[in-house]
Amino acid sequence: MNNTTTYFESTQLMNNIGDFLDLIGNAGYNRASGVLIHSAHLPQLFFDLKSGIAGEYLQKLSNYAMRAAIILDDSHLEHRRFREMVSEANRSGSIAYFKEIESARNWLNR
Repeated sequence: MNNTTTYFESTQLMNNIGDFLDLIGNAGYNRASGVLIHSAHLPQLFFDLKSGIAGEYLQKLSNYAMRAAIILDDSHLEHRRFREMVSEANRSGSIAYFKEIESARNWLNR
């Protein structure tokens, strides 16, 4: 995190909920109000809604009142249910999905 941002950025693969909580904890420790998560740092099962991992991760963000911008590529939007979840999350105000990192950074900095 640098001095001009209000978010903490993921830098490594988060294989499990403990890794994800570390990201949230590091953000809180650094007084960030949000996290910027690259899809490459999420486990592949995050994108399979049947696994429940996306719900578990997103619930932790809610529990800790942490805003999140998640960078996706087009391949993640191929499944209708995942697209629906993304659309719903983008309306919620605390979690948003983006294709472009600059849009995500701008959203987190507002």
